[in-house]
Amino acid sequence: MQLVHLTDLHFGCEDKAALAAAARYVADNKPDAVIITGDISKDGLASELNDACAWMRELAAQVMVTPGNHDVPYYEMWGRLAYPWARFNAAAKGLHTDAWHTPDWSVVAVNTARPWQFRMNWAQGEISPGQTAVAGAELQRAAPGALRIIITHHPLDWPNDAPIKGLTRGGLRGQEKLIDAGAELFLSGHLHFASARLIGRRALSVVSGTLSQRVRHEPCAFTVIRRPLQDAIETEVVYIVQGVCQTASVRQFKLNTP
Repeated sequence: MQLVHLTDLHFGCEDKAALAAAARYVADNKPDAVIITGDISKDGLASELNDACAWMRELAAQVMVTPGNHDVPYYEMWGRLAYPWARFNAAAKGLHTDAWHTPDWSVVAVNTARPWQFRMNWAQGEISPGQTAVAGAELQRAAPGALRIIITHHPLDWPNDAPIKGLTRGGLRGQEKLIDAGAELFLSGHLHFASARLIGRRALSVVSGTLSQRVRHEPCAFTVIRRPLQDAIETEVVYIVQGVCQTASVRQFKLNTP
């Protein structure tokens, strides 16, 4: 099994060379699926969202996508209040957005972005108890032996060495409950930074880099996920330098599964 994890495409300030390189990588390596964890646009404009999803449809693999905080009408207060996800939902028709179950994996999306919040920084994320319960129940539909994956835009537990600081409300509680429900892999973005960390010994958290011009401390990047053994997950971080994909690191993590 091989999955390609992309995030933070930010159409409107996308890196065209990086997008082309990622598309070539998918065409050459033929992964089983491409998972995209939000912020596909810069300002949540219909044109940006439509262009992003059109690019996804041209990839040589099936795509699953979930929205990020930039995918609401970013500078339009009425749009945030009245139709925060209408443009994203219209643009993403035909792509996988709901839970996706196969014999090899179950991918469950949780929207951690909010159109507005009772705090100053609306860019940060939240996972509610209701969302956690629904996602946990969906994981129970996984086929025996399938890799159980949760995808969010914001990391539920932010890495200590992340280039930006923040907090996903309900993230630690939600992550623990989802692991109890069987989650083995968490994929997220938002940080424009590649990271992979074990959560205890039962699950792995992976954050991928950006394919936009808004880089932070590292080049444009994405992550390839493989499952060489039933109890192991391999991550390959791929940097894109001058339009060329280069392996930055390969790591293997062993899980203590029930």
